[in-house]
Amino acid sequence: MHYLSPEFALVFLVFIWFYWRVGWRSGPGAQNQVLLIASYLFYASFSWRFALILLIFSTVILGLARLIPDGYGGRRKWPMVLGVILALINLGVFKYYNFFREEALYWLAPLFNTASLPALDLILPVGISFYTFQGLAYLISIGRGERPPASWQHGFLYLSFFPTLLAGPICRPKELLPQIESEYDNNIIIPDLAFLLLLSALIKKVWLAAWLAETWVNPVFANPDGYHAIELICAVMAYAWQLYFDFSGYTDLVTALALFLGFQLPRNFNQPYLAKSISEFWQRWHMTLSLWIRDYVYIPLGGNRGSWARTQFNVLAAMTISGLWHGASLTFVLWGVWHGVGVILQNIWQKIGFRLPGIIAQIVTFIFVCMGWLMFRAEDWQSVELFMIGLTDWQTLPRLNWIGLIVAVLIFFWAATKADTTLTKGSELLERWPWWVKSILLVLSTLLVIELSPPGMPGFIYFGF
Repeated sequence: MHYLSPEFALVFLVFIWFYWRVGWRSGPGAQNQVLLIASYLFYASFSWRFALILLIFSTVILGLARLIPDGYGGRRKWPMVLGVILALINLGVFKYYNFFREEALYWLAPLFNTASLPALDLILPVGISFYTFQGLAYLISIGRGERPPASWQHGFLYLSFFPTLLAGPICRPKELLPQIESEYDNNIIIPDLAFLLLLSALIKKVWLAAWLAETWVNPVFANPDGYHAIELICAVMAYAWQLYFDFSGYTDLVTALALFLGFQLPRNFNQPYLAKSISEFWQRWHMTLSLWIRDYVYIPLGGNRGSWARTQFNVLAAMTISGLWHGASLTFVLWGVWHGVGVILQNIWQKIGFRLPGIIAQIVTFIFVCMGWLMFRAEDWQSVELFMIGLTDWQTLPRLNWIGLIVAVLIFFWAATKADTTLTKGSELLERWPWWVKSILLVLSTLLVIELSPPGMPGFIYFGF
């Protein structure tokens, strides 16, 4: 069931009424039970097999966590190590087996003409990358003695909470579990903010992301040799903003849903295209994944505790793993390497005392990020090469529609500098309005966005990861 479908909206309205009615009568414990059942039914609406895989995964992770004795270290951490290995194997089989199988056969072919490995016809469960990382965070936090194991019910809900199940944000145990475990009555948190986030999600995802995809991104990437270099550059910028509007719009939507359920989710975006360096970009983009990679990959590798050269190796390894997490493709790996090399170059510049002025640093960072998005969007390396060749075509005349996109991009940058202020002032303004005025505004805004948007139900890009 699609988050933006009319069916989901209708079911959610009925569910939210029932959810709060249960809470008023029986308390948060009964609400959690209802929410757990709803989360599994929601996931099963994609495939009952997905729900079964999640159930088995959760049972193993929660069971091993309960076997970890108090304290940390020595032989007593074996359940944590075993759980990490099993979780990674589960993710690897579904997401990476066929990719590594093809690569292995390619390299083995010159040595063994008859080399073969069995192919597995597997459907990648939607959201598996996200709930795997969330499960690993839970298991490691128990193993490190940061918190005691949760009850079975609370643990199952933590790993299946439907607003975050499909594409995050990746919630740490300290961020979501205390809210689930709370014995106090829940309340709808900051309803006016939730209302604005719904409007933001509609504008970003249904209108802007879909418009950029249909007008620029999909046509140009499907036939790059048919466009001028200026149009190719515009298409890469359009994809950068499409991806941002798509994923941040999704995050706004699920954050609003969680607020209506009485839960607060961690922030996942902070105007990333205003960053003045690659490392700052990753402090603003998909922040829950960046922090996860930092805490569970970069720091365990040694972080910045070793020599300067070892620190750069750790950066490159962490960013490469981040790229591989996004997808089983060479282009995703190269995208991770690209950002790792970018951070290393940035560190070299800082080491020799080189600094760029603020606005120039923003422009250079945005260009670098956009070049990375080219690899992120391309289906294979040949597509990247074809696109790069097209960037050398300056002989023919481009169409003039690129001027409109440049104007739109400048407006996007300007709006990014005002976003937080607009959200705060908008919430303060909505507090003065009665609920029926807000409802009318939401309906009218939805109708306007649908009128401005391309036809069809837009999909979420990050559901594929």
